Amino acid sequence: MATLYGGGVTEETSAEAASGQDGFPIEELSRRTGLTVRSLRSYQTRKLLPPPAVRGRTGFYDERHVARIELIKDLQSQGLKLTSIARMLDEQAASDADLLHFTRTVSDLFGQRAESLTSVEELMERFAVGGDEAGAVLDKALDLGLLRDLGDGTVEEVSPQLLAAGDRAMTMLDLDATELLGTIEQLRRHADAVATLYLDLFLERVWTPFVEAGQPPERWSEVEGALRDVRGLATEALVGAFELVMSTRVTEVLDQQLARPTARTRRRRGQRDR
Repeated sequence: MATLYGGGVTEETSAEAASGQDGFPIEELSRRTGLTVRSLRSYQTRKLLPPPAVRGRTGFYDERHVARIELIKDLQSQGLKLTSIARMLDEQAASDADLLHFTRTVSDLFGQRAESLTSVEELMERFAVGGDEAGAVLDKALDLGLLRDLGDGTVEEVSPQLLAAGDRAMTMLDLDATELLGTIEQLRRHADAVATLYLDLFLERVWTPFVEAGQPPERWSEVEGALRDVRGLATEALVGAFELVMSTRVTEVLDQQLARPTARTRRRRGQRDR
């Protein structure tokens, strides 16, 4: 059975058309990508997909369309909306394969973490939270991006390493969950400032010249390498700066504390003054 396609073009569903060497109909594209025909037509309306090759009254798709849909899926998984993706695809000069490879490189660089799933109940028990406080603590942790709600009382720890550090801080510094989240919130603000600093430098010194040059295909690997180097550089600089500042602040605070008279010293001074 044939169906109408914009402009009176039909898309055949025959096995012969699906296996043709010169492309395949929209139903086969649906099967290969896991998207419904309705969703694919919506993508066409939004100009997310290039038009199919038209022969007679039939539209045929190829691997370029499959690659474009994989790219769209990747960008959506990173939180981009279809309107933003459409604008990006309209403005970018790179091939879909180059852009897909780049987005996956970014995802690998900044999204590498061991998956850690737990129940809300187990998490609240771990951080000694109960009663009315549990809801507020959970909401705050979700807002800070520490957790991702998967439904049915299950959450994913987005940064198990950070939560583990928080767990230890609660024990060592005698913090409760609310105090811990407040500390993490401050820490995130400082980390965000560092990330912004280095990403702004990357955009100014690497990305913008690359775009202005027309995004030459041979330079994509150079851009990816630069982003990888920026990640390592920012991490190294942040740790180094923290150690320097921490050393200085510890010395200053201890000097101040040691210079303050203790209660015993004040009693002795009081006895001498009598």
